[in-house]
Amino acid sequence: MGTENTRMNTTIQALEDLNSGHQYHAIALVDGKLANSGEEASGILLNKPKSAEFAALGYIGELKFAAGLAISKGSKLTVTTSGWLTTADSNDPIVGEAKAAVTSGSVGTGLFAFPTATDKAMYFPFEVTPTVNVLAGTGYSLDDNKCADNGEECDGVAITALSSGVAGNIAITGVIGVRYADVTSAGDQLSVTGSGYFSILSSGYYGVGKCLANVASGLVGDALITPGFDYTGV
Repeated sequence: MGTENTRMNTTIQALEDLNSGHQYHAIALVDGKLANSGEEASGILLNKPKSAEFAALGYIGELKFAAGLAISKGSKLTVTTSGWLTTADSNDPIVGEAKAAVTSGSVGTGLFAFPTATDKAMYFPFEVTPTVNVLAGTGYSLDDNKCADNGEECDGVAITALSSGVAGNIAITGVIGVRYADVTSAGDQLSVTGSGYFSILSSGYYGVGKCLANVASGLVGDALITPGFDYTGV
């Protein structure tokens, strides 16, 4: 069940009937109707107004939201048709973050910042169900739904920590924080070593991307990940 905490609210006039089935959906301030994208979304509907009545919107803070698909804890959120909240894909405006996992069609809890959300997801997510617990930022293998142990096995990166048997998302390509096995510098080519950790590409190993910032051993830093390309270190 979704929860709420400290939040900032406002009121606008509803210009369509929002009385039935639309509580906790995203609303556009510009026309008082259900938002159909993250760009036009201004807040989340807290009450159940009919057309021409006043709609209460939560726009900053911890809020309940209507989940348009299964969403894992920590996933970045955007808005789709009819005000449903979904996981942000590449180039989607991010309006919040899921505080806990939620099933499709249910009410979840998130941390939100409407209407000035401008950050965009820079990766393409893909839903998986791991067979073991997986650390956030580690390489993931679709062959056995576990951490990848080398670059050739790596099909993506765990966006958040994944629990065994629980659906969650990996990034299959794009810019994402990865967990490094050793000191790495911006521009270094990357491969994957044991337990899904990323390391500097060595001769004969399978490359999966490039480091974008100087990172210390064991820490998480941004990388451009492009798994699936058949190239090796020379």
